[in-house]
Amino acid sequence: MLAPRGRPVTAGESALIAEQERLAVAARDAARAAQRRLEGAGCGKSVRAALASLRDDYEAAGEEDRPGVLAQMHEVAAREDIRREAPPGDLDAPYFAHMRVRTGGRVRDVLLGTRPLLDAGRGVTVVDHRRAPIAEVFFTCAPGDEYEIEVDGRSVEGVLERRHIVTFARGALAAVSVPGGALERSDDGWRFEPGALVPTLTRASGQPLAAELPSRGEGGPRLASLLDAAQTALLRRAPDEPLLVLGAAGCGKTTVALHRVAAICRAAPDRFDPARVLVVVPEPGLLHLARRMLADLSMEQVLVQTFDDWIRGEARRLFPWLPPREAEEAPFGIRRVKRHPALTVAIDALIEESTREIASRLDRLLAGHGRIRAAIEARTETILDERLRLAGEVLLAEAAPKRKRLLEGALREERRKLERVRGDLRRLVGDRALLDQAARVAGGDLPPLVLQQLTDHTRRQLDDPSEVRYAHVDADRLITLDGRSLDDGTPDATAGTVDVEDYAILLELLYRKTGRTSTRAGALSRYAHLVLDEAQEFAPIELRALGRALAGGSATVAGDAAQRIDRTSHFASWDAVVGELGVEVAPAHLETSYRCPRPLVEMAHLVLGPDAPPSMPRAAREGPPVLLSMLPDEGHAAVVITEALRDLAAREPRASVAVIAHDAATARAVHEVIIRALPARLVLDGSFTFAPGVEVTEITQVKGLEFDLVIVPDADAASYPDTPAHRRMLHVALTRASHQAWIVAPGAPSPLVPWAPPGTSPTPPQRMKAAPAEP
Repeated sequence: MLAPRGRPVTAGESALIAEQERLAVAARDAARAAQRRLEGAGCGKSVRAALASLRDDYEAAGEEDRPGVLAQMHEVAAREDIRREAPPGDLDAPYFAHMRVRTGGRVRDVLLGTRPLLDAGRGVTVVDHRRAPIAEVFFTCAPGDEYEIEVDGRSVEGVLERRHIVTFARGALAAVSVPGGALERSDDGWRFEPGALVPTLTRASGQPLAAELPSRGEGGPRLASLLDAAQTALLRRAPDEPLLVLGAAGCGKTTVALHRVAAICRAAPDRFDPARVLVVVPEPGLLHLARRMLADLSMEQVLVQTFDDWIRGEARRLFPWLPPREAEEAPFGIRRVKRHPALTVAIDALIEESTREIASRLDRLLAGHGRIRAAIEARTETILDERLRLAGEVLLAEAAPKRKRLLEGALREERRKLERVRGDLRRLVGDRALLDQAARVAGGDLPPLVLQQLTDHTRRQLDDPSEVRYAHVDADRLITLDGRSLDDGTPDATAGTVDVEDYAILLELLYRKTGRTSTRAGALSRYAHLVLDEAQEFAPIELRALGRALAGGSATVAGDAAQRIDRTSHFASWDAVVGELGVEVAPAHLETSYRCPRPLVEMAHLVLGPDAPPSMPRAAREGPPVLLSMLPDEGHAAVVITEALRDLAAREPRASVAVIAHDAATARAVHEVIIRALPARLVLDGSFTFAPGVEVTEITQVKGLEFDLVIVPDADAASYPDTPAHRRMLHVALTRASHQAWIVAPGAPSPLVPWAPPGTSPTPPQRMKAAPAEP
């Protein structure tokens, strides 16, 4: 129990508490009754009884509640084969908010929860706060406001009379929000505790946020108009000199890299045509930003691509036989194997096997009696074509004239066929014996289960899609009701496809077999200068492909090891990165963060914990504190976030806000709630506007980007456990903010966040308060 801090409750507040406790008891009883009703749903009789009861509830329900009852009916019917259903929400905390509305001449209480529940007998209506039309009233109206909502195509009008956020502790009502604070249960009974549930996203001094934001063109990104001395010195490097720019988030790595493009193109236009400069980034969001920054520098001709788009275009031009369809993103384990450095060991083994096969075939066809096989197998060159060429020189020097012509022709034919790598790809990722060789040197990184997943995936990809298998069937009979292909949504969906990770493997196989980056269909593009941003996210095999596209050694590489969040990229060191690219360069370090103010720099450094660099970046300016909110669950978080955003939009309409979730599924769920209260864009494809407003996204989309404010809506222990990968992910999310960050924990808070700064105690979830962090 909490120690009493506020004043005793008034008579009116006592009446409110009694009313709320009555609602809480009724809701808990209804939830337990619903659980009993759903138990044994695997039995047809129980299901029929449950559906009959729900049909009765539907008849008794008002039009606003019927969608919720229908949702329950569908849920019961869909789970008929399950013996025991999950209870409808948390039985100890079946809802998190209450509102009283007057509509159609009657007053009714509506409770907001995560799952719908209707019990007409007990007078309980719990609606899904994410989907129920009536829930929109809670998120958009204040007591006394009139509302109008659409329910099943009909307009429903009413007035919101009351609105409260509630919390439970061990099944009992623990707190009820009221103007100016909350009524909270303590050891001595109920008391009023003053305080704000919703923080104000603005300067600590109370000055308008807009006064502190950098100026920007309408709808355009903010660009640094001035570079500091360290950044300017890097632009003076010789154009042919490779440059490796390292630094923490917000230190200007991307700015320096793109300004260098403009500098070298203007200094030596005959050697560095902008059309022959390639900028490669890992994600679409950074691609859009880089294009806008280059346009600001009058460098629109520079080619900016994500690595996936670049490698896709190159591979499909060199290998026109590739399947036209590309599989949707492969499972994590498959991507990890295909991008793993140990795959090189499997490629080495494949080259050795191919060498032996060619040697044995030539020896047999030309009756070499073991001499041809021995000569070829004795070679150890990395490139297979080089092995055949050098072995051929030895054999031809010893051969009789007539036999020499036969040997020359046979060797020429074998070398000509080396560019055929389709079978080699299938063999490499489908042959368990080859993959096991890679696993043995991977140090447990490639467990047998993952290798089996890859071989099964490869086998499915080699199958013909249903449209091919059933080509003899009348086409009209193959048309699906939803217009999708026959295989969509089935395990056969990968049939006849290629993975995006296969393109780099194909180029690697081509080079290892022929020593070239060309086929009869075309050649790998060549560039006068390469910019590689967020280079820590690229796999070694991808870096080698990019290095072979360099006409010379002119390259600018930028990155930060503390921001690596792609667990399939296998970053080892910066020496390894530039080594795979084929350039030699010493790193240049940028040490001042211009994006994040001091409180953010300090918090981000603390979040990295043992993975933090020895010295913290210098902050160029002060700023407001990082805000921390520990809340009971996602429902409370939804209310707090939407109210804070509505307040911000009214005060600071020019602010750009990113709500950055841990993953795409959470981003969709958060967006689903926010748009009930205010306009917000869901961005999962990198299409950020860089304009005022709210954008909801996931961490993998925001590398290299910045926003005025960042909200982390899911800083709970499940989303951010104490692992190095999750430390880096949270670090990346926080350092996207140029002004302020707000960390929200729905439920058990993440151990990565210092929720209790020195000398203070964390705000308990049941108190529903927000607090600034002072690291």
